[in-house]
Amino acid sequence: MEVSLTKISQNGQVVIPSDVRKDAGIKPSTQFLVFNEDGNILLKPINKESLRSDMMLLDTIRKSEDGIKKGKSTKADTKMADEEIDDLLMS
Repeated sequence: MEVSLTKISQNGQVVIPSDVRKDAGIKPSTQFLVFNEDGNILLKPINKESLRSDMMLLDTIRKSEDGIKKGKSTKADTKMADEEIDDLLMS
C-alpha cells in the first residue's frame, strides 16, 4: 500500500501523488465515484467491468441496512466458507 501526503487547492482539487497513481494504475481522464463515509473520503475508479457489480453491491447494502433498521437478522456459522456467508448475507 502506498501512503503519501497531499492537500486540497482553493479550487477544491486534490492531486493524487504519482507513486500512488502508478501503483493503482490510474491514467489521465480516469473517472471516479466519490464517497463520503463519516468524513472518510473514498475515490473508486469507474470502469465498465466493475460499474454494474458496484451498483448491485450498493443496492444490496441499502437493502441490508433497511433490514437492520426493521430488526431483521441472519445467523452465520463460523464453519461456513466465505462464499456461503456472502450468499447468506446478500440474499
